[in-house]
Amino acid sequence: MKLRNKKTGEIKELSNIGLVWNEFGMPCDIGKYKSLAELNEDWEDYKPAEPLIKDEKIRKAVRVWAEANDIRQYDTDVEFDFGEHRLKWIETSIEFNEITGLENLEDGVRYTITELCGEEGK
Repeated sequence: MKLRNKKTGEIKELSNIGLVWNEFGMPCDIGKYKSLAELNEDWEDYKPAEPLIKDEKIRKAVRVWAEANDIRQYDTDVEFDFGEHRLKWIETSIEFNEITGLENLEDGVRYTITELCGEEGK
């Protein structure tokens, strides 16, 4: 289960909320929150956005293309070219024969792979 920090927007697994990390980067058993009410002041349920690409086969192809080209999911955007049915990143692109499955994308707009495909494994 994932939660979103209301102040920072940070997303964490519930099991990692309130843990204190030692100098070796390992979680300690001492928790920050002493009650559920305290936890709820800072955190809320995280509901991931629906992927813009609705077709699972196209999402899979885009993920494989992004991974093969080392396109970072969260900090790098790819641009959609409506006329060519293509996603572009630097000098590489992935093209599709038709627009089916890409109807929700706008020409010239830059998207992250996560926006296009949703979270990994979803």
